[in-house]
Amino acid sequence: MYVQMKSLSDKKVTVSMVSNFSGKTNTMELPIRPMEFSRLINRWKSDGEYVQDVFPMLDDSQREFLISGVTPEEWKECFPE
Repeated sequence: MYVQMKSLSDKKVTVSMVSNFSGKTNTMELPIRPMEFSRLINRWKSDGEYVQDVFPMLDDSQREFLISGVTPEEWKECFPE
């Protein structure tokens, strides 16, 4: 998993990930402090904790983005109702 994080402010980060569906790089803004994000991503990836336990402040689509790099828009394209 390749995660690129850019600090937008002391309260938000922009995360770029490669989508498991399309292979393109997607970006999402997340409402989490940069230092907290760095600490939590290590907890999730290194310690093997569940993403929903480590990132309870994120909604389902934001956590799915961290898992797969897929945005809600791309999900709808791949799986129309």
